[in-house]
Amino acid sequence: MNVNCWADKNASGPLKLVPRYEYRHPRVFAGVRMASGVWLLILTAILYGYDRGGWWRALLIPAAAGHLYFAYLLYRLPRAANASPSRDSTDTP
Repeated sequence: MNVNCWADKNASGPLKLVPRYEYRHPRVFAGVRMASGVWLLILTAILYGYDRGGWWRALLIPAAAGHLYFAYLLYRLPRAANASPSRDSTDTP
């Protein structure tokens, strides 16, 4: 049993931070990450509006940005995997 649940060894850049199980259903997890990112932004706006939450409310903004960024990467993942090869390929005679 493989205990390591983090990204594929072939992943590059920030996708190394995305767990493997999110690769199985990237559209679903992109939606979950998008919803959590929007919720964090709403929560931050509420905390700033009522001047509550102390110093940690500023930490919600980078957390929301991270969720939204990884949602964008996961949303684009199936399109990149299913992209057709270019017509400039030298494999055809």
